[in-house]
Amino acid sequence: MIKNLWITGYRSYELGIFKDNDPKAKVIQDFFEQRITNYAEDGTEWILTGAQMGTEQIVGKAVQEIKKKDYNIKHAVMLPFSEFGSQWNEANQTLLNVFLRNADYVNKVSNMSYHNPRQLKLWQEFMLEHTDGALVFYDPDSGGKPKYDYEAIKDYQDRGNNYQLELIDFDSMQDFANMLYDS
Repeated sequence: MIKNLWITGYRSYELGIFKDNDPKAKVIQDFFEQRITNYAEDGTEWILTGAQMGTEQIVGKAVQEIKKKDYNIKHAVMLPFSEFGSQWNEANQTLLNVFLRNADYVNKVSNMSYHNPRQLKLWQEFMLEHTDGALVFYDPDSGGKPKYDYEAIKDYQDRGNNYQLELIDFDSMQDFANMLYDS
């Protein structure tokens, strides 16, 4: 059973999402609402994410919707370093602040501001050690930023850790969208 689930995936620019109300974001949110609901019904208690624009912030909205249906699910946001998002434009910083306010728990793995890629590796290690499995919106054939988390998960599994991985690729997301709008 997965008690704590790490969810990550593509950034908004990788998904071609440049507005908060983009219809693609709603499809992705609906998809994650369905998957997280299934996980909650199977005993998952915590969803852990970072705070990147795209999949991670969309997951935050999905968790908020699931809570309205009386599921006992909590959302923890783990930032890799302090001052995360401080270089973003004002609109994105506002979205980040709302996202963080809606989470049940927010903390950072490093108390220093960004200074070294090693901080991101430490963040990945933290996420792996504090979760039982991951749900990753990533297509290994298409590449992109989630590749680094995917490779860290595969390496963690290869080191003999009992860790579950559910990959969601573009075809799965498209099939879900077709099902949603064909019915």
